[in-house]
Amino acid sequence: MNMEEEPIFDFTPLKEFLQQRGYKIGKRSVYEPFTPEEVKSSDITSGAMSFRDDGIFVKGVDGIERQVFLYKKDYHLEKYGKPRFHICKCSTIQEFIESGSFRQHYVRANSEPVPVYDRDSFQTVQVSALPLCNYCRNIISEYGAINSTTFVELLREAGGSSQDTDEDIETDLFGYTKDWDDISRKYREKNHYTCEECGLSIDDAYDRQYIHVHHINGVKTNNRESNLRCLCYYCHAHVDETHFKNLTTGANKYIYEDFIKKYRN
Repeated sequence: MNMEEEPIFDFTPLKEFLQQRGYKIGKRSVYEPFTPEEVKSSDITSGAMSFRDDGIFVKGVDGIERQVFLYKKDYHLEKYGKPRFHICKCSTIQEFIESGSFRQHYVRANSEPVPVYDRDSFQTVQVSALPLCNYCRNIISEYGAINSTTFVELLREAGGSSQDTDEDIETDLFGYTKDWDDISRKYREKNHYTCEECGLSIDDAYDRQYIHVHHINGVKTNNRESNLRCLCYYCHAHVDETHFKNLTTGANKYIYEDFIKKYRN
């Protein structure tokens, strides 16, 4: 049985506020997750990126602007926690643009998790649910807490998916495509039942149930390999708060505890 559940967020107040500020929330473009990339000065001078009052955008090869967020590439995770992300042309981003020399290295992204080089452990780790920049947060504070996970979900919901069509896609009770079990098995086999987050590899045939396949952008009908990620039970549970609740409560509590006892101790 597949353990992944659909994240649930209520974006109505935030969406209305962003629309009032000019954010392009709606079916203006198809949502396409892309690999996080470091922002270069040429991105700005060439017009490939634009920083406006209505958000931060990247222009694709198709000429369509897609909304993104920025975060620092290098960070002291142990000392300071997760880096903050930006969705507005706040004073911090304005200073970054005006510096010209780009002393701070920012990465643009529109999906999760995102890679961060940890200056404390000297390793690159995958991080989700980044806290919002304080200056950006002041703008939308009355609409409650928001992190990068909820913002990505908002972008996905607003823009749809490249597999969203007028044609109905047959799904099971949990929203997965009818061939999901086969797709999941083949993807796990291709990755040798190894977690792409922590590197745990499981050889025991029975315990391979602890290796899940996660939809990066939350769209269960988008089964492109670019949207899939092998995660062990622990890493899958820690994708965000919703996954943690779904995978560690009720009957799943005992599965989670068994996995911890066997593979995390």
